[in-house]
Amino acid sequence: MCSLGVEVKSGQPLKVVPGDGMVLHLSQACIGELKKEKGNESVCLFVNVDGKKLVLGTLFTDKLPQQQFDLVFDRDFEITHNWKNGSVYFCGYKANNPFEEEYPF
Repeated sequence: MCSLGVEVKSGQPLKVVPGDGMVLHLSQACIGELKKEKGNESVCLFVNVDGKKLVLGTLFTDKLPQQQFDLVFDRDFEITHNWKNGSVYFCGYKANNPFEEEYPF
């Protein structure tokens, strides 16, 4: 198992590559340091996989600055967000893909 912690900057999608025979478990996202106090801004989190952009969730600067996931990806994907005032941090881990193991039966 290999842990993953990445910063996704404003306007810069991050490509994530699990690797051959691996899966990536995405477990949490949180808002980085607040540059400006603007009340309770909403931050939409997105994943783009196989050309489809999907919403992972929404963070709120005051009330919900972090969110947990239990998502597993076996292919390359991109993560991004719409927050213009800072970065969002994602964490998770890579592991061997249990469905790629060969069984003798």
